[in-house]
Amino acid sequence: MSTNTDLFGTSLEALLDIGKQLSVLYVEDDPLIREEFGNLLKRFFARVDMASDGEKGLHAALRHPYDLIISDIEMPYMNGLRMVEKIKENQPTQAIILLSAYEESPMLLRGIELGIEGYLLKPLQPQQTLELLYKVASRILSKKESIHYKKHLEELIEIKNNELLQFYMIDRTTGLYTLGQFEQDIVNRSDVSLALFKINDFKNLNDFYGYEVGNSILRQSADFLREMISGLDDASLYRISGTHFALLTPMNSYDLERLARLTIYMFEEREIQVDTEFMYLEMTIGIVDKRDEVSLSNADIALREAERLGRVVVYTDDKSKDKLRSDKLKCKDDIKRALKEDRFHPYYQPIIDNHTKKIIKYEALARLVMPEGEIITPAFFLSVAKETKTYNQISQMIIQKAMDDFRDSECKISINLSINDIKNPLTRKFLFKKIEEFPEPERLVFELLESEGIDSYDELGHFLNRIKHYGCKIAIDDFGSGYSNFEHLAKLNIDYIKIDGSLIVNIEKEFLSQTIVETIASFAQKINVKTVAEFVGNKSVESMLVSMGVTESQGYLFGQAIPYNPSMRFIQSL
Repeated sequence: MSTNTDLFGTSLEALLDIGKQLSVLYVEDDPLIREEFGNLLKRFFARVDMASDGEKGLHAALRHPYDLIISDIEMPYMNGLRMVEKIKENQPTQAIILLSAYEESPMLLRGIELGIEGYLLKPLQPQQTLELLYKVASRILSKKESIHYKKHLEELIEIKNNELLQFYMIDRTTGLYTLGQFEQDIVNRSDVSLALFKINDFKNLNDFYGYEVGNSILRQSADFLREMISGLDDASLYRISGTHFALLTPMNSYDLERLARLTIYMFEEREIQVDTEFMYLEMTIGIVDKRDEVSLSNADIALREAERLGRVVVYTDDKSKDKLRSDKLKCKDDIKRALKEDRFHPYYQPIIDNHTKKIIKYEALARLVMPEGEIITPAFFLSVAKETKTYNQISQMIIQKAMDDFRDSECKISINLSINDIKNPLTRKFLFKKIEEFPEPERLVFELLESEGIDSYDELGHFLNRIKHYGCKIAIDDFGSGYSNFEHLAKLNIDYIKIDGSLIVNIEKEFLSQTIVETIASFAQKINVKTVAEFVGNKSVESMLVSMGVTESQGYLFGQAIPYNPSMRFIQSL
């Protein structure tokens, strides 16, 4: 295969840059082809080793790790598919491209089953070959960088953990153990009850007198609690947050409740000195018996009930309510930690032009990435985020990252906006600033989440007019309810209608769905608005949509939502 490398522009330059960091094994029995294609590969990749048959290729692959293996299928001694099977048994994640002189569907399907990265027909076409090499090399490099980053992060965490261990385990204000030590101890100590103490109205005291006085109150309270538990065996006291103290003790809940009542009585009778003044404070206590599930969430449930009833409360197990509370508390904590640790990220799903069959746009979808790598969708955290008023922080984080990722792309980027975003002054100000900084605002599409509803079209119209003034495009998401009234489309001055996915999923079987989609597509054409079909899952559905005049499509047929990678900078053919 010969090629003039000047013809391929930016993609070629990117491959030259990426290939310098990758090694390749090329397996081909034809010596002339092996020499010609091998020489081409050497122009791009840092290391290129070659083998003349499947047995030698297998031996080389198992002896030395390669970033990419490129192999012919038909070869003596051992064919390419058999070699791939053997390699995958030992190295399941190995990236492989197969070559063949024939369009052999069974072999292609078997290659896909084995997890190959791509498939090329001989004689090799220069542009297709270089495009596939670039795509595969980009994925390999992205994966390598992710592994390197994770390893580097783990090393940094280990260093910081050693440096901050003392700071993490001991509270500087009171000298008590911290939440970090508590979390370790509650795991390691199975036969203990938990008491959770809270100083009432402390926030008002802190706001009125200042932090120095507040810290003095905390120190005196900690000293008092130390006195109260000084006679207990194997008891540990912790300051786990601003006004919350915790006690782990082998005592049962009956004895611990008696101690808690005495503690409250003596604390509320005790004078707390603040400068030259003396004051009396109140305390609330919730208890979890060691026979129940001992956790802060259960202790907090008991504490909240104690605040409501004005007495010490021992936690009682109510499975349905407890699980609901527990899940919500955990979700709140996950959200706060994820915001602090920058673990909300946009994942991108491709959108294709139904006429050109090219990926021209990506939709940014919010994802919460858990520390262990689990990916959480908004369905599991969105309602809690709105309750805890962290939604706008998440929204701004996704907007920021999506615009940064696609700043230098050829493709458009579609970003979701809820009515909550539009109504929030800080988010509006943030959004306008980011649009003004974006080099090509005409590549920005903002999708209105119609299910949210709005009480004023004047307010929405003013916002959309400003967005359109910058050159951005507007889409209505999930067209089928809310804004779905055709009369309102003209008022909103939109550019895209995204057809509700439930209509697309059932379009092959349900005549009503077909009729609705045809009506939407026809109406959109008449008012010069583009349509986008979501949830496109197979070729049959795609063909129906194209015949109906739907202009763009999105769904698992074309790709699921994934993290950003450099290939998204370019408009690509499927």
